[in-house]
Order: sequence, then structure tokens, then C-alpha cells
Amino acid sequence: MSAPLPSTYASLGPFRDYFGGGLPVLMYHKLGPRPPGVRLKGLYIGEKLFDRQLAELRQAGYQSCDFDALAERSKPEPKRIGISFDDGYVNVLKYGLGPLKQHGFQALQYIVADNIGGGNDWDLPAGEAYEPLMDQAQIREWLAAGHLIGSHTCSHAKLPELSVEQAREEIGSSKKKLEDLFGVAIHHFCYPYGFWNERVRDLVIEAGYLTATTTQFGLNDAATSPFELRRIMARYQSWGLRSLRQRLFG
Repeated sequence: MSAPLPSTYASLGPFRDYFGGGLPVLMYHKLGPRPPGVRLKGLYIGEKLFDRQLAELRQAGYQSCDFDALAERSKPEPKRIGISFDDGYVNVLKYGLGPLKQHGFQALQYIVADNIGGGNDWDLPAGEAYEPLMDQAQIREWLAAGHLIGSHTCSHAKLPELSVEQAREEIGSSKKKLEDLFGVAIHHFCYPYGFWNERVRDLVIEAGYLTATTTQFGLNDAATSPFELRRIMARYQSWGLRSLRQRLFG
């Protein structure tokens, strides 16, 4: 009898056979050392572990997926993987560019459009430690290195709790702001906290995005809606995963 599949990704080993069933998209948040006062420690992955994860994937023959192609709902190419980062933290630029370049992977960062150059304000009321977000120059550096950006709304809002007009503003205005600032098409959206419903999904479609990612665990195949893409949270191995997921996603 095979061992049960972990609920989060730390290394390829347990997922080697599972990944053959569709396209995996890994979900990261922060890289590098954890500062004092951090509550959600699992959102940080050390630079060495991140490097080791990418090296392992490359050695197994994996390449970056084409995120735009996920909208086509065709059968995923074998040995492809998506690498995504939520929020746009400075530490991802600092500790991520080197390993990504060394191992030949492209990544997508979901940017909170009104917090560029600011911090994770949405986390502070819950007592989380402050972490700076990339400013315009740093996002341009990320893009110049060959990576992608998408939208994570204007303010990291809980979209299902908003009125239709408020949600439309968060979804549509964030796309336009990022396109105007950086001169690139914004095709990809990420639901903050993984919170969405059919109304929110339809507003994402209305705004002209090609894909939207959730926090639902799983792989993506030809039957997966491009606006309900599944991801697998990457982190180091430890106990307490259930409490982390509960605090993150409800």
C-alpha cells in the first residue's frame, strides 16, 4: 500500500507519480530567512531549500509551463510545472532570481496593485510581521529577468464579501493599473486567500483575464476550468500543516 500524498510540497519524491496525472502549479509566498515575530512560519522557504526544489525538478526533466496556454483547456504537456508566488514580496526577488535563473525556470508573481512599494497591510491586523513588497523598479527587474506578473486585486480583498461593484473595481482596476505601469498584458489573476464564488469568477472573466488560480489542492487537466486552476502549496516539511492551511484559507 502506497503512502498517503502530503498536503503540501516539500520535495518531488512523494509527488513523482502523482504529477504524471496533470499539470502541477506550485504556490509560494516568501523566500529567505524568517524575521522575528512571524506567525505563519510555513509561508517562508529558505533559499537553499528553494534551490534544492528547483534542482530536483530540473534533474527530473521538468520545464516551466506556458501560463497563457492554460486557458486553452488542452491536454497538458508532460513534465511541465507552474511556479507561482502570491503578493509580490521583495524577498522573492532577492532570494529567488538566482535559483530560477540557474535551473532555467520562469515564475509568475501575483501583485497587489495598490500596495506596490508598500507592505502586507492585510496581514497586520492579525498580528503578522510586516514584510515589504516590491516597488516599481523591483518589479521591472523581475520582468527584465524573463518572469511574469499577474493581478492579486488592488488591496488583497476578500472578494466574496464585497458588493458586485466593489469586486469589479478590485478585479478590473488592478489589471489596468499594472498594465499602465509596466506596459505588459496582465492575463492572470489570483483570488486572495483563495476566496471566490461563481459571481467573483464571472467578474474575472468579464475583466478579460485568461486564467485565475485558487488555493484548492490538485492538478490541472483538460477538464479544469482556467478560472478555477488548482495549486499545491510549497513549504518545508514540518508538523502543524492543518493549522497553517486553516489560518490561511479558512
